[in-house]
Amino acid sequence: MSNTLSPTQLRRGRPADPTRASLRSGARFRDWRARAGDVLEVLALLSLVVIVVEYLAGGGSHDLASGNAGTILVAVSRVTGLVAMDLLLIEMLLAARIPWVDRVYGMDRALKAHRVLGRVTVPLVLVHVLTLVFGYAIRDHLGPFTGPFIESFQLVTGGDDLLFAAVATVLLCIVAVTSVSIARRKLSYEWWHVVHLSVYAAVALSIPHQFSMGSDFTRSTWVQAWWITLYVVVAASILWWRILLPIRRSAYHRLRVSRVVPQGAGVWSVWVRGRHLDRLPVRAGQYFSWRFATPRLLFAAHPWSLSKAPDGRHLRLTVRDLGDHSRELRAIRAGTPILVEGPYGAFTTESRTRAKVLLLAAGIGITPVRALLEELVRQRDVRPGDITVIYRADHESQLTFRSEIEHLVSRHGHRLHLLVGPPVHGSWLPAAAPGETPSGRAGDVARLRASIPDVAEHEAYLCGPNGWMRLVRSSLHEAGIPTDHIHDERFSW
Repeated sequence: MSNTLSPTQLRRGRPADPTRASLRSGARFRDWRARAGDVLEVLALLSLVVIVVEYLAGGGSHDLASGNAGTILVAVSRVTGLVAMDLLLIEMLLAARIPWVDRVYGMDRALKAHRVLGRVTVPLVLVHVLTLVFGYAIRDHLGPFTGPFIESFQLVTGGDDLLFAAVATVLLCIVAVTSVSIARRKLSYEWWHVVHLSVYAAVALSIPHQFSMGSDFTRSTWVQAWWITLYVVVAASILWWRILLPIRRSAYHRLRVSRVVPQGAGVWSVWVRGRHLDRLPVRAGQYFSWRFATPRLLFAAHPWSLSKAPDGRHLRLTVRDLGDHSRELRAIRAGTPILVEGPYGAFTTESRTRAKVLLLAAGIGITPVRALLEELVRQRDVRPGDITVIYRADHESQLTFRSEIEHLVSRHGHRLHLLVGPPVHGSWLPAAAPGETPSGRAGDVARLRASIPDVAEHEAYLCGPNGWMRLVRSSLHEAGIPTDHIHDERFSW
């Protein structure tokens, strides 16, 4: 018999116990998130429709149907420029880290949408520039080879607004190139972060061109008001959520480094103290972007999860040595001031609607999972034996927090599976022991079901390397857990 409770079932009557109350709250939150997500997506789509319809109604449809190649290309340039700018502003709203957007999508999903929009926006900007250049070349009866070069030179030298727009285009192209997976792997997080800050400069540089006399952004009073409103909303969101609120919150809580504790080879925890931490709106499974007031760490915010459930007295983050600024934390002094952005992330139990919980972690992905485990057992909204923890590592020395997890699990009657061994290609499990089902897609599902016969009744939370999580997700889905009941946290940028 499944222990999954539908939203309708959870709304009937009064909850009989803490577990039912928690699941009822999770169902309400999941319903709200689905509705809010639909509204946000409709609003984003509506903004695009309004822009395109207004352009077509204002004479753009006549230009597109004119039959003149030069006029058609210029019309395409104008409409792609409008659409690209709208998408760019939506991207910036997603990156503004507005809390209710984070609760609806989760920061991982929002940033994924941000990357997808980026892959559309920059090509649209290039189409906008190229069709404009070739359209003007055809209009001025210039040659097919020399014409685009002549028009490009005339555009760039045609005024400061066009020169600024050209620089903005170059900056956007640089951001796009550094967002490609191969480039991201070669760049440190700090340099990637600096490069992507140039998006703000690109948008600022493009404003004079967009609001120049006779542009599509100023063709009527209401069109101009529309774009100014969009710019103000985006600018205010970034200013408040990314700058002013983090400064205000950090000053209010007066966060300081308390101590640094080694957790194993290349892993250490930073304990943080402060005032009124019980008023900090953070849950287990979430993360902050941390800035430590040292010369090397202040100017780059690093996203690190809490490795301990918030208790109102201390915070703890745990970091693995990745060869970048994370290594600097090993020798950071007690009393060092801290600035934080956040908390961020939807990797919480807020939307849980199943009584049984499966927590899966690999490597340093144990940090938010360990915090979730502590929150669940501390709040006693799960019954003894309803939590199963699966912890994957290549070697026993990599089992960070092993003793803490064993204590939490054994004390409350839950289950722990330690999966230790070298990685196996195409499998998220270690090599099979003699007599076991071999590793692989089908074998992983069979071994999962053998270890947890009722796995299909669980709400699953997983965190670890992206490739490992893809394999785990596939196994969980084939084992009978619906996609809506599988949650993950990705350590990528």
